[in-house]
Amino acid sequence: MTTLPVIGQAQPDDKLSRRWLLLIWGVLILAAAEFAWLGSADFNGALSYAGRLDGALLLLSAAVVIVAALALLDHKNPLNARKHKYSGYWVAIGVFLSFIVNLGLLILQIESISLTEFIPSLTGFILLWMGLTAAASACLFRLYRQHKSEALKTPKYKTFTLGAVITTLIGVGTFAYTQVYQPYTTPALVVTTIDLGRAKVKDGTVTVPIHLKTKNIGQVGVFVLGSLYQVSARGPIYSQVARSDKEWLQDLNDGQSSLLRYGNEKGHKYNLLAEGLFVRQGRKLEPGSEATSDTIVQFPVSNSYDVLDATSDVVFLRADRAVLTSDEYRQSGRSSWHKDKSHAENLTAPAWVAKGKTEAFRYKSRIIHSSAVLEYTRSNREVSVWWVLEEPSKSWNGPYLVASIAPEGEGSQTPDPGSAQRLTDEYGLDHSSSGRMQKTMQQLIN
Repeated sequence: MTTLPVIGQAQPDDKLSRRWLLLIWGVLILAAAEFAWLGSADFNGALSYAGRLDGALLLLSAAVVIVAALALLDHKNPLNARKHKYSGYWVAIGVFLSFIVNLGLLILQIESISLTEFIPSLTGFILLWMGLTAAASACLFRLYRQHKSEALKTPKYKTFTLGAVITTLIGVGTFAYTQVYQPYTTPALVVTTIDLGRAKVKDGTVTVPIHLKTKNIGQVGVFVLGSLYQVSARGPIYSQVARSDKEWLQDLNDGQSSLLRYGNEKGHKYNLLAEGLFVRQGRKLEPGSEATSDTIVQFPVSNSYDVLDATSDVVFLRADRAVLTSDEYRQSGRSSWHKDKSHAENLTAPAWVAKGKTEAFRYKSRIIHSSAVLEYTRSNREVSVWWVLEEPSKSWNGPYLVASIAPEGEGSQTPDPGSAQRLTDEYGLDHSSSGRMQKTMQQLIN
């Protein structure tokens, strides 16, 4: 029976073996500390149950790696008296776990790297992930060679393979639950409504009450990043002459959203009567809670409006995907038409947000990721919401909201076509719109 060489005696590769033993020891100790650090942070502070499960798995991994480090002592015994039959097994499992988890962390870091802003999108921990991944892979290769020469006693091939499979499942499960399962479960459900009340006419002035409501009907909390309502009006567009199909096609080219046989919106400009915010920026809505607001719109009877259009929109962020510093966000508002001592330059909306010289108002602040794993594998992210003060021209729709999440300094970069869906999947960034409400003045007054 082949026995483990006595480390205290002269061996052909004795010096090399000692170096490798020290490297394996260092990998195991660093990995155990790393897993305990990330695991305790997520187990106690992750925003979701999936994140806390992620932390629990990391703590379990730390315990396994610690056992592996203790098992390594058995092979450093100068008397070569191994007390545990499976000490080599534990060493191999611990090194393999160190490799697979750090490889996962490295993949998460690489996934978040931006090609346009390469250096700012990196975190300082990428060197740790790279170093431990490389060192653990080298140790695995060395352990395999030791196993082939039986210098390191490990279980037979089938047993070792089974252990490697179990270890891989633990490592992959650490990330899969958060990265694959969580984004597609428990959707955030926010309902936004706007209602035009009964109008009153007094002293030549029409007063229309407006009731706005946003309610979280889902099972997860959300942060309200921005809200906007608008009310516009137009005069009569009815025509006794039917419009042809050719004219309809031209209406579509002109950007009209409604095709009317006995009506023509072309040339009948909508007047924006009111627009504004109706939910405090950064407010958190827990499941079942709602925010309401009541306001009025007034205009002179002499304007002879025939129809009023109203709509409302809310932009929100899932509270179990990121943390928003509400006070900082609420106080971050800046306009494109004003500069002060703290901001010497005017704020200009990016071309993908607003066209031409359209004025805009922006809120922006940093967000904190939902777990320690994501926080340390992704660079700092900022959320921005633009309120674009566009006037209605060819249609009833005028001002609008634009939201984005990007690495710090990249907010002006034009997002790719798939970014909106990715932000919804990763952060729960989404819109809730009331849709268009249209009522005639006769309906409102009678």
